[in-house]
Amino acid sequence: MSAQNIKLFVFVSLLTVCGSTVADPLFASRDQLSISLAADFKTMFREKDKSKQYPARFLQGSEDPIDVMLEVRGNFRLENCQVPGMRVIFPKKPKEGLFENQKKLKLVAQCRKKGELYQDYLLQEYAAYQGYEALTDISFQTRLMEATYVDTGDKDNAWTNYAFFIEDKGRMAKRLEMKAVKDNRVSRSALAPAETNLAVMYQYLVGNTDFSLLKGEGEEPCCHNAKLLDKGDAFVPVLYDFDLSGIINTRYAAPPTSLGINKVTQRLYRGFCDNNAQVPKTLQHLQANKDALYAAFMDERIREKARKKMSKFLDKFFETAASQKHIETRITGKCR
Repeated sequence: MSAQNIKLFVFVSLLTVCGSTVADPLFASRDQLSISLAADFKTMFREKDKSKQYPARFLQGSEDPIDVMLEVRGNFRLENCQVPGMRVIFPKKPKEGLFENQKKLKLVAQCRKKGELYQDYLLQEYAAYQGYEALTDISFQTRLMEATYVDTGDKDNAWTNYAFFIEDKGRMAKRLEMKAVKDNRVSRSALAPAETNLAVMYQYLVGNTDFSLLKGEGEEPCCHNAKLLDKGDAFVPVLYDFDLSGIINTRYAAPPTSLGINKVTQRLYRGFCDNNAQVPKTLQHLQANKDALYAAFMDERIREKARKKMSKFLDKFFETAASQKHIETRITGKCR
């Protein structure tokens, strides 16, 4: 094995986990689920009250119905989407079956009930999670489903869309044998260099600037659109929420005005200068997993037009990664 390959092997080893990586039953398969969720969505979506829980009944396949509670969550989508993100709360943690050990789960719903465009958005965001999971075990697991929502507050009116569950932070930490970080702010020096550089490079790859790895929103635990896990000697970021990324390019996406870019399809590297030494190894890792990345985004459930745009967006990243001049001007030269 060459010295270069040895270095890459060591880097890749840092991105995998030596402890348990056994998934909960819900995330042990990637087969698409079919679920039904009945609740007073009319009231829930009108009030959009994060402090309230709404009773619901959850049904999956031949399993017995489960009484759950629903919460609305999120910020931007809560205010701008017809169907906001939700959290499913299990008052009695199931001890067996598909939802064994689940206490709470984030449910990512299609922003609007109708429209192929919004269906693509949902599937593209799911693909972004799958792409990151292809690069590292230290990632949120997800499960896609076809969800039928029965609105008991509107004469049992129903609609069916794609949706997906996101692994709970606590369950992820336990699976990876790490601890969830509860600090609101952290220093750059507390972050693990290899894992942190992979996270910011993936954000650059998908064209996402809507994140922070140093501070949580308000008084919430760090960070913004990322969670931190303590692996013992350093903190590791775990990314989530990709709907404002350039590779999806939703109608409602716009970059923060402070960054000096006009649209989300303009990539801007947000990595730390302290980690510039990691960049070559990070890019090698991405190149080694290029086929898996493309496979994640070329999900045939997404319309061909959207897939072609995403493929071109990925092509541009790998063109940059193949040019030392572009690496210096667009990546390491743009660090902060």
